[in-house]
Amino acid sequence: MMTSKAVHPSDSSDSFLQNETELIQCLYDSLEHQAGFHGFLSLLVDSVGGCAAQLSFIRRTPRAIEHIWHAGLSDEFLTWYLDNNMIEHDAVTNHAITQEAGNFSSALPLLLDGPPGDEYSRWESDQNMLDSAWLVVEASDSHITLLTVQRTYAQGGYQPREIAAMNRLVPFIRQTVGLAKKIHQHPGAAQTLSSIADLITEPAFILNNRGTLVATNPRAEQLLKQKQYIKIRHSRFSFDTSTLQNAFFKAMARAAAAVCTADAYLPETLIIKRHEALSPLVMTIRPLEHNEILSGGVLVTIVDLKARALPSAEEIVKYFPLSAAEGKLCEGLVAGLSLKDIAEHHHKSEATVRSYLKQVFQKTGYNRQGQLISAILLSILR
Repeated sequence: MMTSKAVHPSDSSDSFLQNETELIQCLYDSLEHQAGFHGFLSLLVDSVGGCAAQLSFIRRTPRAIEHIWHAGLSDEFLTWYLDNNMIEHDAVTNHAITQEAGNFSSALPLLLDGPPGDEYSRWESDQNMLDSAWLVVEASDSHITLLTVQRTYAQGGYQPREIAAMNRLVPFIRQTVGLAKKIHQHPGAAQTLSSIADLITEPAFILNNRGTLVATNPRAEQLLKQKQYIKIRHSRFSFDTSTLQNAFFKAMARAAAAVCTADAYLPETLIIKRHEALSPLVMTIRPLEHNEILSGGVLVTIVDLKARALPSAEEIVKYFPLSAAEGKLCEGLVAGLSLKDIAEHHHKSEATVRSYLKQVFQKTGYNRQGQLISAILLSILR
């Protein structure tokens, strides 16, 4: 396995990252900001002439991104990345997952021996990505924390002097990421958050803005005892299917980034299917406001429909101005099916089903599947 060569600071790095002090200040401000590290990542992208940046918490085995802060990534990009299982073909992740905490490196040396998989060309052709400056911030037996800053072909690859300048930030990045895990972990915080969760009538889970579970109520604990449907692994939600895991990951990423935009965040709903004798579970994800015991976070509630039938296509088109085909699409989404599953069920191409979804978004005013599902359930099952 190739190891990247460390780049040492030199005088030529002085002209790069002239706002180094501002970046460091923004890092420490992240500890008390509801948006976590989103602001820092946005400033870093601008400072290094990149196009996007991510601070990701990655599970080693089975490999998966469990939480992410990002700047410059669209929801379409996240969907593309997950749908194409790009984590299996991502040269940086494949190499970084084997490394200990270190310094920034360019991704280009990792490709000298050829891409790690046949699908890697899609990263270049579909997204026009050329290079990434990457840093393993932390590493444990089960996870790594990975910071990456991408550049396109038009922006060019990272030069040694640029990597050297970025490496001056490493001690500060490592310290703030470590401190972030300890913020608000004073003895009274967990008890206070649990008391808040106890006031909620349905099973409730409170997650911090790093996606880590910090409090539950007794109804949530009872639900967790069933194990086969909702699991907690390393203090994070874990699902049996990649489709549900990916949907939850995207909803969490959007909730964590919600405070970075002026748009009001609408709750998102995921459907957890169980065997035929049991009704589905309805999981709703809502961002929490910043307060003195939690620097932002997410409230997850789960409702058992108790054998109540999910809305049919015919019921849905009565409430929303949709065609019959669009109603069938919504029926499938509410039932917890993926777009691929819906396409196969109705003998349509996935491209056709995606075009139906765009039409539904235009007609209803929603732009996320989870928001659409929430609206349908609230309208019909209230």
